[in-house]
This record gives sequence, C-alpha cells and structure tokens, in this order.
Amino acid sequence: MKMLRLLLPVVIILIHSCTSTRIPVQSKQGEAYDAFLAGDYTRAIIKFDEFIAEATTNQTAQVHDSIYRDAGWAAFSLGLDDKALNYLLIVRNSPIANDKTFYALAILNRKVDNLSRELSALEYYVNRYPEGEHIEVLQERLFQAYVESRNYQGAYDIWPSITEKSSEDEVMLNQYFVVAKALDKDEILYRVAQKLLSLNPNNPDASFYLGTFYFDKAETRYQAEMQAYEKNRTHRQYAQLLQGFEILNADFRKSLEYLLKLYENDPQPRYARYIGNIYLRFDDKVKAKYYHYRAGN
Repeated sequence: MKMLRLLLPVVIILIHSCTSTRIPVQSKQGEAYDAFLAGDYTRAIIKFDEFIAEATTNQTAQVHDSIYRDAGWAAFSLGLDDKALNYLLIVRNSPIANDKTFYALAILNRKVDNLSRELSALEYYVNRYPEGEHIEVLQERLFQAYVESRNYQGAYDIWPSITEKSSEDEVMLNQYFVVAKALDKDEILYRVAQKLLSLNPNNPDASFYLGTFYFDKAETRYQAEMQAYEKNRTHRQYAQLLQGFEILNADFRKSLEYLLKLYENDPQPRYARYIGNIYLRFDDKVKAKYYHYRAGN
C-alpha cells in the first residue's frame, strides 16, 4: 500500500505528460485540415509538416496515408516540388491515392526527368480517370512519353484519343509520323506527311519522305519498263515505254521538287545523292555529276 502511494504521483505525471504531448499533435492535424479545406495551402503545409515531424519523431500519433496525400497536394500547389514528390511517393500505391495524386506525380516526375515513374503515373491516370479534369493534357503527354520511350505501339494505340486540336499541332504530328514510320504504316505516313507540309512547307521529315516516296515509285517503274522493253523490242513495246516514261518522269519531277528545296535549306549529302540520281534519269550528266560530287561520290 505504501509502495502504491509512492508510485501514484509518478503515474499521474506520466499520464499528464503523454496527454499534453498528444493533444498539440492532434491539434496540428486539425489545424492542417482546416487550412487545407479552406484552400490556405501555405498554412496547411506548415501544420502538416509539424504534425508529421512530431508524430514520426515522438510516435505520438499515427500518420495516415491521407495526410501524406493532402500534404503532398498542398506542397505541389505551392510549387514545393521536392517536398510534394517526397510525400506523394509514399502514397502512390495506397488505395487513398486519387486523381490529383497521379496528376501531380506525372508533372513532378517529368520535372526530375524520371520517365519510368512519369509513365506509370500517366498510365494510371489515363486508365483510371478517363473523365478526369486533366485527361486531355495527360493523354497528350502519355503519347509523347511513349514516343520518348520508343513504345511506338503504345503511342499508336493512344493516338485516336488525342484531341483534334493537338493532332493538328506540327510537333505532335511529327511524333505520330515517327510512330507510323517505326511501325511501317505506309498509308498513314503519306497522309501525315502531306498534313505536315500543309502546316509547315519546310518540314524536313515530311519533305524527305515524299521526295523519296516519289523517287522510289518512279525508279521502280523505270526498271520495270526498261526490263519489259529489253525482253521485247517492238514498236508497240517502245510506245508503251514512252508512255511509261511520261508517268515516271512526272514522279521524278515531284521528287526533285521536294529534294531540291530540302537541299537549299540544308545541303546534306543524302539529299544530293538522290538529286544526282534523278538528273541521271533526265540524262543531265552535268547536274548529275555536280550533285554526286556534293554527295561525296
């Protein structure tokens, strides 16, 4: 009994100590949420930080995932990128993570150039929140991220979801052109190349594609017509050869138009080589020699 009387004051002190420590921590949590709900993110992040620091250091309260989620969003809204990323990464696999969580993670991971994590956040948002506030922006970015990571099939599959406005943008179309080329989508390449040139007559990728497209078309027909004539040297076959030459020469001229413009803007040897070969077909040996020289032949 005597021992109990001696211990009682100590127990009372300990209880009082624990209670007085827990109450301020819980109070900070409440203040943080009051500020957060009011849109006062500056005060909210201060109180969230204080609560998390004290709760984790003194183990006086449990830090629920929702606290990290909302603290992360508050920090993100204030441009505190490092803090936001640290908090949101904690809850990226939590059931309480929401559309704002993955939107912020996509933006933040792009800023720190972590393409793998950015892709993960983008894919989750696009698949989970098709009606989300930021869906159009993140669909566009997911397409670009797929191209950057050389996931051309993924980029091809998501392209129909891109808004019409974005699909009229030269940069986006140029990336779609890269996708179509990687996947050997020839029917798409021709159409996209023409669209690109309508947006920018000096687009080099589209110009080179159309220049080589018409060159290959003309050269293929030239070889076929010459082989047919060599096998059957008749007046009728010769007349057919001349008719074929009219068509293929028109394609050579189209090719030359694209390639000469390219060469004027950027005198690359590969352009010069094609130009020289076209002039050979036109039997202009002087120009053919000049451009082959410029090509390093």
